[in-house]
Amino acid sequence: MIEAYEAEGARIRRRPVAAGDLPRGAIWLDLKDPSPEEVAAIEHLCGIDVPTREEMREIEVSSRLYSEDGADFMTAAVVYGLDSGHPGFAPVTFILVHERLVTLRYSEPKSFAIFSAKLCRDTSPSGRPNGNGILQDDGQIALSEMTASAPERRATAQSILIGLLETVIDRVADLLEAISADLDRIGEDVFSSSKQKHPTGTDDFKSLLRRIGAAGDLTSRVRESLATIDRLLPFMQLVLDGRKPTKDAKLRVKAMIRDVHSLNDFVSFLSNKTTFLLDTTVGMISIEQNAIIKIFSVAAVAFLPPTLIASIYGMNFKIIPELNWTFGYPYALGLMVVSAVVPLFFFRYKHWL
Repeated sequence: MIEAYEAEGARIRRRPVAAGDLPRGAIWLDLKDPSPEEVAAIEHLCGIDVPTREEMREIEVSSRLYSEDGADFMTAAVVYGLDSGHPGFAPVTFILVHERLVTLRYSEPKSFAIFSAKLCRDTSPSGRPNGNGILQDDGQIALSEMTASAPERRATAQSILIGLLETVIDRVADLLEAISADLDRIGEDVFSSSKQKHPTGTDDFKSLLRRIGAAGDLTSRVRESLATIDRLLPFMQLVLDGRKPTKDAKLRVKAMIRDVHSLNDFVSFLSNKTTFLLDTTVGMISIEQNAIIKIFSVAAVAFLPPTLIASIYGMNFKIIPELNWTFGYPYALGLMVVSAVVPLFFFRYKHWL
């Protein structure tokens, strides 16, 4: 699927287009899971070789950030699925070719929809924006302001690229906030379980470990995404310098670089916190296991003297003093009870229990 964004004065028109009907005046062509015919049409229109899905997944910097045939290719891992509760990361390629931006993706990042809603303000029949971000049937959209920090009145390929990356970084920040809140809840559950009188169940520990593992995995994936964006921004800065960007564009790129650095620091903090919670949970498991082993040890010590007494009276000797005694049986039982209780009181006196 291809969506084309065309500037018409102070307005933007967004519409899905077919492979054989690509508008030459479009400033942004968004390819979502494109077919081979759509890829071929984009290559013919822009005079470039669109990277394949396998090429987008390559981790070499030279395969993600390069210039070719007068176009600049930039690939970064972008988060998606945050609202569904199952976030993931997939590569997205940004291509600046002449005065046009081409984006290639095989996922549905919410950042694209959010930025599109900012870029393309819906207008009601009266001409007033209703703010719901949904196109009318005629596909006409008012361009009020691109982002809160973008005062340009006219959209360009460069400003769209910067705005998209700003929204992507905002979504990463939202994901990190969600991870931080989840780790806080995990910490409360871990330490509240230590205050309980009864031992924490195995299922509870399994649940805690699963949640910590999920948070740790997600944090590492965010670190990977930020690493790709961190490598992309200096390259994009060089690309924009060759295209004579506006002062506002330079400031926005520098702000994004600072934001990514601060998010990287926050990711390191979350990683350390995850490790701390994992160590704490494993320590709690060890304490609970030691408590269980302690119970068995005490039980073994308590039953050892009675077992010894029962063994003595269970010997098959012909002459045993208490064998014909009327109170021999109660005497043996009482002796067993005393031999079990006395060590328990002694252990408690010594504060071993």
